[in-house]
Amino acid sequence: MRLPIPSLGRGPSIESNKELLDFNPKFPSARAVIPFFALLLLLCPAAYSQSGANTAPADLDTLVHGAQTILRGQVTSAKVEPHPQFSNLQTVVVTLAVNRVLKGEPASTITFRQYLWDARELPVLGGYKAAGELLLFLNPVSPYGLTSPVALEQGRFRILRDAKGNRYALNGRGNLGLFSHVENKASSRGLIFSKPVKEMLAKPNGQVPLDVFEEAIHELIGAAK
Repeated sequence: MRLPIPSLGRGPSIESNKELLDFNPKFPSARAVIPFFALLLLLCPAAYSQSGANTAPADLDTLVHGAQTILRGQVTSAKVEPHPQFSNLQTVVVTLAVNRVLKGEPASTITFRQYLWDARELPVLGGYKAAGELLLFLNPVSPYGLTSPVALEQGRFRILRDAKGNRYALNGRGNLGLFSHVENKASSRGLIFSKPVKEMLAKPNGQVPLDVFEEAIHELIGAAK
């Protein structure tokens, strides 16, 4: 599946991005970007802030309900290229071999395009370089073919393995605050979690077992229907 390719890679404040755009030859001048920048903010409220420090905290319930697509897959390709309509704007095009779709249309592969605000994201391809297996909560695709994880780094989870092969999920904030108030929100909709899920939801941060995490996602999706 190829998403009709505003979403954004992580980056600093608007002012510091202005300096990066002014002085990095791979990025346009700030003056040239302003019209599209304003339009981008209208198209995607999440575009308003890129850095982890400025992005509002988002719990698992928020991620589930904000995502159009939730999937887990292996990154097979990630490359930086100009936006096809706005050649001065750098984007990363990511392709994953899909292992599981939890929300959205079934697919064996998926390709999406994400805008890069920060020149420092170029060497690591917006965080997708050698990323391995990821679990992504993806926003709806904008009219300009862009998407991003919901709440940015909070909606992108690395899949980690221990020495015994057990798999765990960890987002860009170390799962800090990921489960705040989730059980209360769910119970207000009549959803009762299993004991393993309840134990996971009690954790303030840190990696969590992938199977239990995906069980919680599945239950939250079902409760929203």
